[in-house]
Amino acid sequence: MLYNFTTNKRNKWLMLLLSAVLTISLLSACGKDELNPSLAFEDVEGGEVVATYKDGTVTDLEFNKFKSALAFTQGMDPTILDMEGYREYILEQYVVYKVLSGRANQEQQDAAKEDALASWASLEEYLKSVGDVKDQLKTYNLTINDVASFLMMGSAVTKYIDSQITDEMMKTEYDENKADYTLYDIRQIVVNLAVQDPTTGEVTVTRTEEEALARAQEVKEKLEAGGSWDELAKQYSDDTTTKETGGVYTDYMGGRWYEPVKEAAFTQELNKVGEPVLSAVGYHVIQVEGRDILEYESIADTTKDMIRYVLSNQVMDNFMKDELPGYELNITLPPVEGAEQGEGAESGDGGAANEQNGEADGAANDTATDDAANDAGTDASGNAANDSATNETKTDEAAQ
Repeated sequence: MLYNFTTNKRNKWLMLLLSAVLTISLLSACGKDELNPSLAFEDVEGGEVVATYKDGTVTDLEFNKFKSALAFTQGMDPTILDMEGYREYILEQYVVYKVLSGRANQEQQDAAKEDALASWASLEEYLKSVGDVKDQLKTYNLTINDVASFLMMGSAVTKYIDSQITDEMMKTEYDENKADYTLYDIRQIVVNLAVQDPTTGEVTVTRTEEEALARAQEVKEKLEAGGSWDELAKQYSDDTTTKETGGVYTDYMGGRWYEPVKEAAFTQELNKVGEPVLSAVGYHVIQVEGRDILEYESIADTTKDMIRYVLSNQVMDNFMKDELPGYELNITLPPVEGAEQGEGAESGDGGAANEQNGEADGAANDTATDDAANDAGTDASGNAANDSATNETKTDEAAQ
């Protein structure tokens, strides 16, 4: 089953993984220097044990390198990861990295090493453009090989997970969730329940559900009477993305929308104005002008990449739920004096996970005005405004 692409409650474990993978995939090869990355950090002998698990331990020395490499590759202030809550979150993910990268076979490890070498070469070119590379590494207490090993580890995890996804799994996922992967051409006018100030983030409720529905019905009646989509979208729509272009969305993947919008796009009669549908942001008046429902063998490579991304989440989910408990992970991190209290791994963890603010889970039932106000950070079209996972130009990167 598809993870709704717009939710901000994604598997918290995979987000860190994908963050590292994107670092790799966004960098192209341009030389390798003399590096020797591996699946373990150098010079971490001794140190205080901060975690134990079946068949392994983690010392503070290696964990500090992992944290620093994560912060370095993401351009983060490393002190953020020392907040209570975040440390435990990152340490648990490091153990997952160690376990899953260790499952990669030799071919996968060799390929991961090549990825890391190529990535560092490109990253180094960027670092040179903004300052002295050694000074930047010194700020994070890292060596070149530390960063390259971090990248190799992330690539090895990704390659192992990818190896667990079969063609049969891909086809089953597509066949069971065609509405999510179908590409649609639609027009829509969105009547929001609330608006968010882009500068302050302040949410203001603008309409009750009843008021929004009445306005949406008014739009529907005018369209059915021959009104112009172009003119009515400009007059009525709160979707700033398309209000100036007649509400048009072309070749848009269904899984990027809230559930009610997706279902309308999949089932509604073509070229007919449908009844207003309610999502977490408001009411949508939709006309479906095209949908390309294909058999699995005919879908585009970009669609297959998205399916693979979804299944990667499922593989990670299964590991976290079914296997990790058996490793009996015990974290013994000492308290950090004067450290801020983070919200922990469950909430946003905005640094490492870099989660976006769009939410669509339970959108069909999320009808209260207060909920709509809380969801005002999403694009009025019904999809997350900044959700990189839904951006089809990034799909290839996420699936590599």
